Amino acid sequence: MRIIIFVFSIVFSTIAFANNIITYPKRAENLRIDGEVNVLYDVNAQGKPENIRIISMQPRYVFNRSVQNQIARWKYPVGYPQTDIALRVIFRAN
Repeated sequence: MRIIIFVFSIVFSTIAFANNIITYPKRAENLRIDGEVNVLYDVNAQGKPENIRIISMQPRYVFNRSVQNQIARWKYPVGYPQTDIALRVIFRAN
């Protein structure tokens, strides 16, 4: 079983509309690797995430690409641009 915990450093009202999740990368799950990724990203006026920046990651280069790719596919309400949305994703393998 896998548990993914999301801790939002900054909460915006539009985040509830996004209904976004991040899934555990299969390889890391199979190897039972725990980790954490801290991300900052912006949302443009069309509701698409952009400028996705990995602030820190542990372990290095295990979860970062998967988190970036998944955030890039999220959709937010149109007309509500935001900058520097902080997201902390913690992966725990049970």
